[in-house]
Amino acid sequence: MAELQLHIPTDNPENPPLPLAQRPKSLEGIRLGILDNGKEFSAEVLDAISAAMKRDHGVAEIVPWRKGFPSKAAPFIAEMAETCDAVVNGVGHCGSSSPWSARDGVALEIAGIPSVTLISTAFCPLGHVVAKGVSFPALPIIVLPHPIGDHDPDSVAKKGRDAVAECVRLLTTPSEAVFAEYMDKKYP
Repeated sequence: MAELQLHIPTDNPENPPLPLAQRPKSLEGIRLGILDNGKEFSAEVLDAISAAMKRDHGVAEIVPWRKGFPSKAAPFIAEMAETCDAVVNGVGHCGSSSPWSARDGVALEIAGIPSVTLISTAFCPLGHVVAKGVSFPALPIIVLPHPIGDHDPDSVAKKGRDAVAECVRLLTTPSEAVFAEYMDKKYP
């Protein structure tokens, strides 16, 4: 009789948590990657963040990346690591885009690229469980209000504008401090 293996997507106490990538002291002059997972309304949120990062925080270049489908891993993490100094990733706001956005954030951090992952309130716990399941419990996830979509495009873009300060903070705070903050973070 064949043995059945069951995978439970929670942290494995036998594997120590993986560290975060080193963060820059400032965003001045960096190449900021924007990883759009392809989920509806993500572009509007990320465009608002991109504009503010370039205008208000000295980002030299916005490097856009877009997955063709939100429910799969980004196939170009290695290329992003070569062309980006930091990445804003998302927006997870359903049961399939959120875990894959978390996995993309983990892959970026492992590749040495500091990142933040944007996930809506309703799906942050799922993103966190997935990150923990691959030994990355301290993945910085920024919580956005759920639902992301709205009939008013400015309301959607405002969710991005409202997240800019937290993106900047988490991308420029020393990785050890972000790790300590997010290691035991509880999500709504």
